[in-house]
Amino acid sequence: MTINVLADDWIQVARSEEVGPGEITESEIEGIELVVWRSQNGKPCIMEARCPHQWSHLGSEGTVVGEEIVCLSHFWQFTQDGKGWKENLAGRRDRKGDIKVYECQESGGAVWARLPG
Repeated sequence: MTINVLADDWIQVARSEEVGPGEITESEIEGIELVVWRSQNGKPCIMEARCPHQWSHLGSEGTVVGEEIVCLSHFWQFTQDGKGWKENLAGRRDRKGDIKVYECQESGGAVWARLPG
């Protein structure tokens, strides 16, 4: 993918059409592995690609359930603000490790991120 840059260091991470509601796509920008995903309601999110539990790649081992992305390796769930949870069989949600989320916007048919540095 050609890297496009908006004003104020926004970098194009994916085309809007590449990631529909409930879908995940992978991207790598400046050596940072990312996933771009949309909640079922259509809100985009850009986060680190690797689950903090055992480093599974959320692009190939993740799925979107409602408004969260779920790592299919051990079923850790992450909200769009990066908070990590795991739900047990009785329905109790326990806090787990968080994941880094990058500032995100959608404009001009693309999803953009503001990456550090």
